[in-house]
Amino acid sequence: MKKEIVLSNGKFFVNIDKDIAIRDFYFPYVGMYNHLNSQANSICVWVDGKFRWIDDSWQKKFDYNENSLVANIEAVSEDLGIKLNFRSAIHKYSDILIHQIKVTNLQPESRNFKVFFYHCFRLNESEIGNTAYYDPRLKGLIHYKGATYIYISSEGLDFEYTVSKRNHETGAWREIESGKLSKTKIMQGEIDSAWGVYGELEPLESKEFFYYILVGKKYEDIVSLKKKVQNEGLKHLLDETDDYWKSWIKTKDKLISALSKDLKNQYYKSLLIIRAHFDNEGAVVAANDTSIYKFNKDHYSYLWPRDGAFICMALDNAGYTRLTEKFFKFCKKHITEEGFLLHKYSPDGTAGSSWHPWCDDEENYQLPIQEDETALVVVALYNHYLNSKDIEFIDMMYNGFVRKAANFMVNYIDPKTNLPLESYDLWEERRGVFTYTASTVYAGLLAASKLAVLVGNKEESVLYKETAEKVREGILTYLYDEELGRFLRGIYKDKNGNIIKDKTLESSLLLIHEFEVVEPDDYRMVNTVKAIEEGLWIKDGIEGLARYENDYYHRVSDKTPGNPWIITTLWLANWYTDVGLFDKTFSLLNWVLKRRTQAGLLAEQFDPYTGEPLSVCPLTWSHSSYCYSIQKLNKKLIESKTPDYV
Repeated sequence: MKKEIVLSNGKFFVNIDKDIAIRDFYFPYVGMYNHLNSQANSICVWVDGKFRWIDDSWQKKFDYNENSLVANIEAVSEDLGIKLNFRSAIHKYSDILIHQIKVTNLQPESRNFKVFFYHCFRLNESEIGNTAYYDPRLKGLIHYKGATYIYISSEGLDFEYTVSKRNHETGAWREIESGKLSKTKIMQGEIDSAWGVYGELEPLESKEFFYYILVGKKYEDIVSLKKKVQNEGLKHLLDETDDYWKSWIKTKDKLISALSKDLKNQYYKSLLIIRAHFDNEGAVVAANDTSIYKFNKDHYSYLWPRDGAFICMALDNAGYTRLTEKFFKFCKKHITEEGFLLHKYSPDGTAGSSWHPWCDDEENYQLPIQEDETALVVVALYNHYLNSKDIEFIDMMYNGFVRKAANFMVNYIDPKTNLPLESYDLWEERRGVFTYTASTVYAGLLAASKLAVLVGNKEESVLYKETAEKVREGILTYLYDEELGRFLRGIYKDKNGNIIKDKTLESSLLLIHEFEVVEPDDYRMVNTVKAIEEGLWIKDGIEGLARYENDYYHRVSDKTPGNPWIITTLWLANWYTDVGLFDKTFSLLNWVLKRRTQAGLLAEQFDPYTGEPLSVCPLTWSHSSYCYSIQKLNKKLIESKTPDYV
């Protein structure tokens, strides 16, 4: 189910789908645990004995307040003659989800109405052992299990409620469809619940009410939050959250007037979407869209250190250096003693699921890693220093993280080729020695060398720089193919030690110049870019750049090399920026704007013909890539002082 709205405060996170149902409900981490598991907390409206669930029969609009994580949603039912307007947010730091809802009668006669909110929580990701009851002191429903408490209530109109056993034939949803809730007081096991508000509307009249959810780890947390609501008021809590996010954006705004309002607004919105996926304990979650469950019975609610590094470079460039410190501390805490980071992590820091084996076919031990995930965090840390100039933080990170990671990279090298030893590619699909990965190791070692100088470790600085230059020499010797006239995706070794070239066109080769292996206008880079444009550009349909030749992931057609991705298309845009072809950069940025949802969310990839989002939406990396591309263009336009742009 397509997601339209993301709300978060860095601890409590929800996704709202195209039917205004809450589909994903995470607490106490962004991305962990999902207390809905993609079940729908839906909304139903009754008017004069006629009901409609909010579904495709309703006309809906989705957006956010300008420069804010406060959402605006509109839903109109011509059949019922009713319009609903939602102003929605999760409070900036308290775990309170607020819907301020206006109900408008579109008919010229008086009418009675009811709005029902359905809940099918699976607390701690299981339907076993749940309890729901009505709390007469707090005047609301409470769902609880273990260290998870969820409270539901409303203000402004009369209310009714129920809790029920849930199955395919009975449940609170059945009571909603009957138009009257039974006020059952408590239920346990596999359960659901409903909360309803009701009133009367004069012709063309509107009435407002609040529906809200409180979340805590114990009953006392709910009591405390309820007091906050009573003392401060739900409207005040919404207003101050809106003001906070507007200030969060305004204080870091560095964009020049040459960028259109549309490009700027998406930049600010993307920063907010990134922040929504940034857990307060440091994990930057790739995506919280559980529609991916059907593909492999897993999800994207993990921190991939690679994604986190790219995301934090964009955040640091935007000025949010205090925020990104949390990510770097997370990596410092979880780096292995050997000096590498694992495939991915759950938001609480535990190891995420993986399909990378710890041994080869002969059961010989091998590292199940993508080495770029270790290298890129060092690259991002140096970028963090350039933006923060916080030498004390760098000193702490150097001793606890950089030295471990850099020494690992120094030792994890084939002395015959000077290239990194085998690891998995950034797409997590194959094991070998890849040009992209080797380039990140080169950049990581250079960054480590510079960081070593900053904290007074000159001998280590020399070692890291010398090793980096050897890696670069290995890249240019073994991974650039003179016959093809471009870089290879990578190389493999057979059982006899012979090198096998992987000539597959691969979009990640567009990053070679970003990691300063060669200059962007170096003939080897130019030739590689031309080959990628020719072979991976979607020539029919919506255009955009595929990941690599014959990409199988969510493949739509054998007539295209793959599906267009946001990040790959923006890698091409970044090269255009670096060589001064700004018109082409703007063209690709505007291509991205055409791909966004109503509310400005960017998916991972798209159907090459229909443009429909595929895989997860939003993808945090897509939003950070857009921000990074805007930042790079903004900086280059200022440096170039091109009259047409500045």
